[in-house]
Amino acid sequence: MCAMGSVGRLNRNGMEACRRGQFEEAEEKLLAALELAQSVGGGCCTTIKIHNNLGIVCELRGCPDRAVHHYGTALELMKAIGSGKHPLRGRLLQSLSRAASSVSSPG
Repeated sequence: MCAMGSVGRLNRNGMEACRRGQFEEAEEKLLAALELAQSVGGGCCTTIKIHNNLGIVCELRGCPDRAVHHYGTALELMKAIGSGKHPLRGRLLQSLSRAASSVSSPG
């Protein structure tokens, strides 16, 4: 399997673990996908999706500060490639706002 195929598999497996409520495993797989994507020069869209997924997992784990980091990184990558109309942009903005409000008002 090519490197990007492995990235996709890790990303899918991470989100499957998330759906099962196995957030630690999910985060590990997604971080491995991110590292592999970055090491092989994976597409920016792939990296954006992985950061979004990491944000979701971090929120579900109760780590809104880390979720804010991942959502914000995804948005910055979109800005860097001039992809302001990316279909994920609106969802990322909502997720970032939600996570940021959890950081500023815990509990």
